[in-house]
Amino acid sequence: MSTLPMEFLGIVVFKKHAEAAVTNLLRLGIFHPVDIRDIETELKDLSPLDIEKEYAEWESLEVNLNDILRKLGPVSFAPKQNETDVFSYDKIKETLANIEDKLNPLINQREALGEELKTQESIFNQIKEYFPLSIKGSSYHTLLEVRLGKIEEKNIPALERSLSDIPHLTYPFNRQGQAGVITLVIGLRRDRAVLDKVLKDFSWEKVVYPEAAEDLSPEVENKLKSQIEECKKKILAVEEEIKGLRDSSSLLLQQIRLFIKQKKSLLEAKKYSCATEKTVLISGWVPREEKERVKAEIKKIDPCFYIEEREPEEMGMPKEEVPVRLRHNPVLKPFELLIDSYGVPRYGSIDPTIFTAISFLLMFGAMFGDIGHGLVLALAGIFLKKSKKEGTIQAGTLVLYCGISSILFGFLYGSIFGFEFPSVWIKPMHNILELFRLSVFFGIGMISLGILINVINALRDKDYIKAIFDKAGLIAGVIYWLAIGVVSKFMASKTAVSTLYIKLIIFGFMLLFLRPAIEFIFLKEKKKENLFMSLMESMVELLEIFIGYLSNTVSFMRIAAYAITHFCLFMAIFELSRVMKGAGFIILILGNIVIILLEGLVSSIQAIRLNYYEFFSKFFIAGKEVYRPITIAGR
Repeated sequence: MSTLPMEFLGIVVFKKHAEAAVTNLLRLGIFHPVDIRDIETELKDLSPLDIEKEYAEWESLEVNLNDILRKLGPVSFAPKQNETDVFSYDKIKETLANIEDKLNPLINQREALGEELKTQESIFNQIKEYFPLSIKGSSYHTLLEVRLGKIEEKNIPALERSLSDIPHLTYPFNRQGQAGVITLVIGLRRDRAVLDKVLKDFSWEKVVYPEAAEDLSPEVENKLKSQIEECKKKILAVEEEIKGLRDSSSLLLQQIRLFIKQKKSLLEAKKYSCATEKTVLISGWVPREEKERVKAEIKKIDPCFYIEEREPEEMGMPKEEVPVRLRHNPVLKPFELLIDSYGVPRYGSIDPTIFTAISFLLMFGAMFGDIGHGLVLALAGIFLKKSKKEGTIQAGTLVLYCGISSILFGFLYGSIFGFEFPSVWIKPMHNILELFRLSVFFGIGMISLGILINVINALRDKDYIKAIFDKAGLIAGVIYWLAIGVVSKFMASKTAVSTLYIKLIIFGFMLLFLRPAIEFIFLKEKKKENLFMSLMESMVELLEIFIGYLSNTVSFMRIAAYAITHFCLFMAIFELSRVMKGAGFIILILGNIVIILLEGLVSSIQAIRLNYYEFFSKFFIAGKEVYRPITIAGR
């Protein structure tokens, strides 16, 4: 239940074998590289490998490749590969240039044809929209006045009446909704003044008469259609040429893409390496159980290699800086989401994932116990698990677990969508005090577990002062357990408690108060501190311990409170559906949806909060470095 043991390896190979050695480490995918100069100050004068310029060149090639892939369109790559052909920088640059020489003219031609098609369709649509009649504009007539414009549809009858005294033709032919109706009005040239006045009165909005429309005829219309179709055929032909180029070069581009990715990963790994005149030093962390694989791979490349193996304790570095790797089976894997949100546990400490998994599901199920609601959550989790994203799959599994926990507690409570049936265990609304009592006892168990984990972590670190005198140390734990015993006995029998318990509690507090004095005697680094000020701080800490453990314990009562709230919401929904008889069924459905969304969110937040603030706060020490091995695909 601890973090995976790690070892530091310092690998020395000849310069000529360095690239092959790093490549093999990439293929293994288990090597977490570090710069030895950051750890060993006496090696700070070693020269790093100069890879900045080369990395920038390969990155430029990658940008060029991505631009080609974007222009080619969706390229169907084969399943993920780890092996590829070997290319040189110049060969890839030449290959990409050749593909661009073929591709760019086709892209330019496609864009030009696209613009031409857009223009032709715009002209054709404008003509068909604004003037579908074969008639010329006013400038072509000596006796006729032709007007094209927009008018509100409701005003058309009034317009007809206003023009009834003069010869005219009114033709509304394109309705534009609130924007008005495009209307053609034809009158005699001699009545131009009357037309102008009447149209002005009706807020006539002039539409520019399309020039192409003046010459529109069936022959012209057919010609425009023919040109549009011809343009589309040319575009399809160009698309086929691009597709042919895409199909013929997709495998090669995939190989180049993978090779560039490998090359960048190689250079990224090399930037952690240092060099002397003839050798290269590659340093990093590997899981202890994997170090023999690393040695075997390096031996294949350079039989004269040298490897220095060191435990983290030999490095003289804080455990917080050692990379942390958590390894869980698929059942526990989703709960890493909860741990990662708080922080990665420090190297060498107890991994709290399994305890978090059990406590989170128990608390969530207790607060959200209902068979129907649990079933909805389980189905939602199954749906999320169908995603292709790893994070979403893990979140879906976590939701599925929550649903199963809710279903189990639904049977214990006897509830399905708020409808009650004989319970296997208790009825929250009928056993309120019992539910609160159980919540407090559960909290006592969680706090006690946190104290035990903290003591074990301190003993592993050989920090015996912390194991005994810490806020969550052995003495504080004994005081807490004695206080729980005193309160429990008094609540059960209502009689006076033995003074022995009280004396032991007072003695424990005295020991905690004297911690600075004990440290002053046994720890050299504490002799420089002001003992009086340390004792004053110790007194404040005693108050913090008392208030902290009390609030931590009481905080777990929220499990019972939210379980009862869940059923109170059901009662409110049922009462509301009874009052609103006509919409009772709809109220039940909507009410259950609201409860699932609201209570589901609140219950999950509270279960996480209780783990973080009441449990983790007793022992959790965060690490600074997550184990991130470098691989062919990157880090």
